[in-house]
Amino acid sequence: MSHQRTLIRSIAALAVLTAFGSFSSPAHARAAQPASQHPVVSRAALDFPNSITFHVEIASTTRITSLVLEYGDQQMTCGQVTAQAYPQMTPANTVQADWTWDMRQSGSLPPGAQVWWRWRYTDETGHETDTDRQTVTWLDNVHPWQTVAKGDVRLHWYSGDASFAQQLVDAADSGLQRVEAATGLTNDKPIDEYIYASTDDMQNAVLFEPSWTGGQAYPEYNIVIIGISPSELDWGLKTEVHELTHVLVGHYTFTCLGWLPTWLQEGLAMYAEGPLDPQFQQPLDQAVQDDTLILIRSMSGPFSAESEKAELSYGESFSIVNFLLDKYGAPKMNQLLLALRDGNTVDQALTSVYGFDVDGLEDAWRASIAAKPRSVGAPTAIPTATVVPTIVPVSGALQAVTPTPFAYSTSSPASPLRGAPPLSLTIILLVTCCTLGLVVGLIVLMFIISLSNRKGGKDEKGS
Repeated sequence: MSHQRTLIRSIAALAVLTAFGSFSSPAHARAAQPASQHPVVSRAALDFPNSITFHVEIASTTRITSLVLEYGDQQMTCGQVTAQAYPQMTPANTVQADWTWDMRQSGSLPPGAQVWWRWRYTDETGHETDTDRQTVTWLDNVHPWQTVAKGDVRLHWYSGDASFAQQLVDAADSGLQRVEAATGLTNDKPIDEYIYASTDDMQNAVLFEPSWTGGQAYPEYNIVIIGISPSELDWGLKTEVHELTHVLVGHYTFTCLGWLPTWLQEGLAMYAEGPLDPQFQQPLDQAVQDDTLILIRSMSGPFSAESEKAELSYGESFSIVNFLLDKYGAPKMNQLLLALRDGNTVDQALTSVYGFDVDGLEDAWRASIAAKPRSVGAPTAIPTATVVPTIVPVSGALQAVTPTPFAYSTSSPASPLRGAPPLSLTIILLVTCCTLGLVVGLIVLMFIISLSNRKGGKDEKGS
């Protein structure tokens, strides 16, 4: 659910900026001061992927009394903010200062993100001056990165020959063209794709990633990262198209007002890959025959942690999106995405564009694939935040993936299936929370009784 994750990411960003310093809204920011006329040395040193240390040296004819670092990264957010940090310094005509942005505390940026910063200093007369705004690319200097571009894709890689990179960028460009033709979506800026030589290399570039992660899409940054070795090229070709589609759709429909249902997100990404893989077509055909299709409303949230149900969810999502595009065309799909971006519910958006709600879509789609009609009044499963598979692995059963709040995660070709927390742990946590609640309640009650007794005693003495 791209918009839910985007909203969570924006809220988390505000919390991080608050924790690391302070922030000011551009609408209330002071007018920009002239760039510094004093000798200034300003630089950023990257300890990738752990931290960035900002360093400044300023020489002034008057004593400098305060120094503030303003910094941030270039991404789409629900609200623009400027982070501020206050490094330690001793007032003097010449000052030096350092401040470190620790990603281990704030959470990691995606490789390739653009970080900006500038310094604001005040002298003893009260005059404020800003240094020039500078930027640095958040990326390691360990790998010999090379770049090849085609269309709206800039592919960065360091392992494998030029043919390997060309196959990947050709597939990425073709996949985006397919999505653009099918949905009417257009990309307004290049998408940067960083190809690591292995999933291990990729996981080392992003902090706090589980061992099964093989790739991630960051729509807010227009960035995709994937670990692909030459021996996994077939898996990589499909994976990159899938993740690039998430970026294209997520960027185009960015909003803080609503969200896209998972069946639509994943259906479009699967559609971009081309014909449905037998791994998903077979369970779809079997479900049609056995009348065990999953209701569309049940696929609005995260897919099931069970690989069989996950495969069916992906197959159905592809089939639903394929039905809408084949029968109603790309313009209608474009209108649907825009309606969801504008904050309409899924039922409202479908009704305004196609003339039917989710249940009507279910009926029309089932008829198109010769499936039995849905049972009227059948209970609708409530989506739960469980493990979600997102791509086609190289071979074998579909691997399960849990999406992070900040990006689309993709499993590596050999990821183990992971389930929900054990029931015993859930019960223990529940009992612990209830016990703490009772203890707090008793303390408050005793405090109130104590105050009441004291008041009564004073009244008796007064009488």
